[in-house]
Amino acid sequence: MTRKAAIPVACAAGLAIAACGTGEAAGPSVTVRDSADVTIVENHGTPPTDGGGFLLAAEPTLQIGAAEGNEAYLLFRVWGAARLSDGRIAIANNRAPDVRVFDADGRHLHTFGTRGEGPEDFNSPVLVGTLPGDTLVVVDRILRRINLYDPDTGFIRAGIADPALEGYLLTVGMFANGSVMIQRSVFPETLPNGFLRLAIQYRSVSLDGSLEHDFGEFAGDENVFASRRIEGGSMTMSGGTPFGKSPATAVAGELFFYGSQDVWQIEVHDRSGRLVRLIRRDKPLDPVTDAQVSTIMEEGADEAATNEQAREFRRMLRDAPIPEYHPAYGSIYGDVLGCLWVEETRVPGGDTARHTTIFDPEGRMIGSLVLPDGLRVEQIGEDYLLGRWTDDLGVEYVRLYTLTRPSDDPALPAR
Repeated sequence: MTRKAAIPVACAAGLAIAACGTGEAAGPSVTVRDSADVTIVENHGTPPTDGGGFLLAAEPTLQIGAAEGNEAYLLFRVWGAARLSDGRIAIANNRAPDVRVFDADGRHLHTFGTRGEGPEDFNSPVLVGTLPGDTLVVVDRILRRINLYDPDTGFIRAGIADPALEGYLLTVGMFANGSVMIQRSVFPETLPNGFLRLAIQYRSVSLDGSLEHDFGEFAGDENVFASRRIEGGSMTMSGGTPFGKSPATAVAGELFFYGSQDVWQIEVHDRSGRLVRLIRRDKPLDPVTDAQVSTIMEEGADEAATNEQAREFRRMLRDAPIPEYHPAYGSIYGDVLGCLWVEETRVPGGDTARHTTIFDPEGRMIGSLVLPDGLRVEQIGEDYLLGRWTDDLGVEYVRLYTLTRPSDDPALPAR
């Protein structure tokens, strides 16, 4: 289920250099070498103790949303948000569904689209990014369309996905040229009764809906399948493996980032699908303990609606394959400057903070910070971070945080 091509590790002697940033002398270092036209970047040590000069404000500078009141501010199932060049915020909201535009102070300006199947309508919109001039690129996953919207006047045009692109348009991100990366799980003809790691296919789609490039199949989610006889036949249930691995992906500029979470390695592919870089870190994997298994077993049972469901949950967990180690890392994000942000794995009973390590466009570890709890990252700009935040009652908001980078960050554009 992994790709056919393997990357050889034998190579000429590497070059060890110090990583950029303001860390202490004993901070991170990096070894860079080439193997079969692929640059391998080996990061050693830990991020600078001061975060390398990266700092995220503790409180948001702007929050859009409300628990009740004006419909324009009631958000639900936000899938994508972007800050425009003049500070306006665009949000894809699946409550209606529609796309909403707010000014730099969070005041509602425009709402585009409504539920339906017409050219300007939506079923399940995702705002994947913006083109030059702040044109919004909105993918409707179910209607299989890529819509362009002007943030002032609304609908421009729609591209219909090629029928050969089977399934919903499940988005990963958008390249700088506007093409959209989508993903599709690949199921075998016969599902097993037990463990299976699915394959997942990645493809880029042009704004007109045509296939731009097929990146091939990669390792997908680890799942457990269980078949049961029911009246009139059988039924197959599935669920994620406890502490199982899932693909971690991001798109930034002209690059696609992929990690299987098996080991601390992230692949970097260009827009043509060519593997150009491997980013590695010599961070040991965290072992899965019996106490952690017991913790999730009891937490899941406590959330069950009935005693029978609780017993079923415990039985399924006892029968599920438990991995020896936790995933090597968590979610990954690309920012507008080409840097890669990697969340550390959080394990039951451990530190609950969302520690995140930052790598420059060359794959060198240069900093770290802690992301706000409950925030799903939507966009990381040069001096801001935008995300969807959910409170304890399940109410959704879009929040904007001020981001400070080190003054000597090599990714920053020249002033």
